[in-house]
Amino acid sequence: MMDSLGFKTSSASTRKFSQIQEVIQYVEQFEAHRDDLPYEIDGMVIKVNSLALQEQIGQTSHHPRWAMAFKFKARQARSILLGVEYQVGRTGSITPVAKIEPVSVSGVTISSLSLFNEEVVREKQLKIGDTVLIERAGDVIPYVVKSFPELRQGHEPEIVFPTHCPVCHESLYKPESEAVWRCTNLNCEAQVIERMIHFTSKDAMDIRGLGDSLVRRFYEAGFLNNIVGIYHLPFEQIQGLEGLGEKSANKLKEAIEKSKSQPLHRLIFGLGIRYVGETTAKSLARTVEHLSDLYHKSKEEFLVIEDVGDKAAQSTYEFFSHQDNRQILDELEQAGVCMQNVQKQEAMAGGLSGKTFLFTGTMNMKRSEAEALVEEHGGRLLGSVS
Repeated sequence: MMDSLGFKTSSASTRKFSQIQEVIQYVEQFEAHRDDLPYEIDGMVIKVNSLALQEQIGQTSHHPRWAMAFKFKARQARSILLGVEYQVGRTGSITPVAKIEPVSVSGVTISSLSLFNEEVVREKQLKIGDTVLIERAGDVIPYVVKSFPELRQGHEPEIVFPTHCPVCHESLYKPESEAVWRCTNLNCEAQVIERMIHFTSKDAMDIRGLGDSLVRRFYEAGFLNNIVGIYHLPFEQIQGLEGLGEKSANKLKEAIEKSKSQPLHRLIFGLGIRYVGETTAKSLARTVEHLSDLYHKSKEEFLVIEDVGDKAAQSTYEFFSHQDNRQILDELEQAGVCMQNVQKQEAMAGGLSGKTFLFTGTMNMKRSEAEALVEEHGGRLLGSVS
């Protein structure tokens, strides 16, 4: 059918087999000749060829049990480690980033990749100038598999991890239970920028048009220095920036105004509290009428909330106990950002309160839309059948 509509398909490669050994042989044969194909491929899908059996075997909440994807071995290539740079995340984490001679892996040119933390660098015994083996995990994320010490010339320098933040130059700190060094300066330029980028992101306040590059430009121009500044941008001056005319400035202004009425859980997620993802943010939001209700909870009270573990409880308690954070939240509310849990108030009056839902199979709307409707009317969502 897809062929008849003009789409390019791989139907010529589809085969039917009655024995599993035949399937294995065909997959191995296909993998051996993947470089000869006119398109990229990272595996093959094996299905039960019977509607009756498919119905009998069934499916989970997110995939059919009658089909499986067999992934080929990840592509690999060699390169030279030219140097290491250090990036600062929104929570102060210091991530070493390897700079390598550009190399093509699965059709993608790679010139930099994360080394994750100091322990990984030490475990892999990496040195500047090393020949390294690069792989794309799942044919997507590149990483260093290993180095080749036997190819060294004898003068390769060690990788020296910094003792101070590469941006603000404050001393770094590593908790005993963690592998990551951190900058503890909350006013570090890199952290401030990354926090604003996270706050405006799609899964947080979803401010369309205010992406990474624009946040950085506004910060460098002096228009932004924290998330509160987003709601006080001088649009008369912004229109004078290169690439930002009246039309795009007005669209951005509308997006910022719209974000003020985002659900409370999006705001909580957007605050960038360590260990608080989207699911935990929703759980926290469900327990309060107003964001300030979280100011007065103890760690023990956070711990009894569903989806809140020990680390999340501790970091959430510390965040809302910090006077500077409370001041920023007060200023956000003064700027018009909704701190009320409107969804909870509406949900309490909804007909789905106290009920749980799990969506599977094909629907006449997007699953995310159906889940949003359930939550709006007081229902709760399950991730899987327990």
